[in-house]
Amino acid sequence: MILVAGATGNVGGELLRQLRAEGAPVRALTRDPARAGLPADVEVAEGDFATPESLAKAFSGVESLFLMMSGNETAVVEEAARAGVRRIVLLSSVAVETRPDSLIGRVHGEAERAVEKSGLAWTFLRPGQFASNTRGWAAQIAQGDVVRTPFGQVGLPAVHPGDIAAVARTALTRDGHDGAVYALSGPAPVTPVEQVAAIGAAIGRELRHEESTPEEAAADMAAFMPAEIVAATLEFLGSPTATETRVLPTVEQVTGRPARTFAEWARDNADGFR
Repeated sequence: MILVAGATGNVGGELLRQLRAEGAPVRALTRDPARAGLPADVEVAEGDFATPESLAKAFSGVESLFLMMSGNETAVVEEAARAGVRRIVLLSSVAVETRPDSLIGRVHGEAERAVEKSGLAWTFLRPGQFASNTRGWAAQIAQGDVVRTPFGQVGLPAVHPGDIAAVARTALTRDGHDGAVYALSGPAPVTPVEQVAAIGAAIGRELRHEESTPEEAAADMAAFMPAEIVAATLEFLGSPTATETRVLPTVEQVTGRPARTFAEWARDNADGFR
């Protein structure tokens, strides 16, 4: 049995779909099954990482766990080990390598160390920018044909969450991935200007990008992000390191299929912008 945490999220939801399509025995973990909105035939377990003792039933019979950073990894991993879980695939971040002193790098690094210390088999996934981060533009697109962001000409190789999920699925269901650290990227750098155009093409509208200032973006982000995360995110978007802009062959090496482009992600998710 494979337990998928974050099963309603961008990566976890896609991983759940892929595992079901493959016929793998899978269970979805959620804090509130009634509100999760998962398909009726999906086995759903209730549990909360904030209270690891609530996870015993969810972990029962589970051999492999897809885990997302929760801030309580040590206790969660100890509970998993007690229940007989043997393998963990952790969704981490490229920031562990590129910005280890930032809040994002620190919390993901702590999660990795907790998993390493568990004695269980593990695989770490370290993506950079997610293509799905552009879902945050949906409200602007609903109001008109202009999307305003800073750093419009800065390109990052945004990765399709479905490709992250495909690497996770492979590590969860195939041998040979224990102890691997997989840095993940999309197939080419893509700027916000190009992303806006790709979304417009996917929904049949002529969208255009307008440059905003970092200060304007920070003010908007502060409504739902801590100040330290806002600062780290803007630094990543505006001044990426050479490591953060590199294009990697990892998705194809692990899954046998090339990484998907941002335009493909936009077409796959066009309904979210209509």
